[in-house]
Amino acid sequence: MKYYQLSEDDFLGHGITSGPTLPDESIMAGKWVEADTLPRLVYEVDTPDDEPCQHFMSGGAVLASERFIQVLRGAGVNNFQCFPALLINPETQKQRSGFFLFNVLGLIKAADMQKSSFETLMEADAEGVDVPLVSFSNVVLDGTKSRGLRMFRLAESPDVLVIDETVKTALKENRPESGWGVVFEELDSV
Repeated sequence: MKYYQLSEDDFLGHGITSGPTLPDESIMAGKWVEADTLPRLVYEVDTPDDEPCQHFMSGGAVLASERFIQVLRGAGVNNFQCFPALLINPETQKQRSGFFLFNVLGLIKAADMQKSSFETLMEADAEGVDVPLVSFSNVVLDGTKSRGLRMFRLAESPDVLVIDETVKTALKENRPESGWGVVFEELDSV
């Protein structure tokens, strides 16, 4: 099975410019979030009013469109939560709905640390940090550790969102005319 890092296409030039402060241990921690612990989810975006917003945006949080989420579900992905969010252009006050704060549940220790290239940001310790926190320059995945999940975040670097080939194919086959606003980077795996 092939795996890919899914990330926002930074070359599109528009996206989230501001948003609410989220509680610690929320969206990037891979843990279940109770909706009542979240603030009102209003995000400012700099997308011109006459252009569609990207279907997947990051910047302090991850936002996904309803259509993007439907394709993930259709591909068998179910380890996530989504919370309705409102997007607003602060210059024109145009509001857009149909977007959600996107929380991937579960962090998987699936990187082959011997074969990956990275910079250590925080060492593992006995105080509850069971894996070192790193910034990868090259990720090599141990596909046997994916636990059969079609999408997951790496425990070693939670900002790395991994999808399998089934999810990538579903996204490509259901690509909207304006695109998803994502990049797929194939990961080496052992």
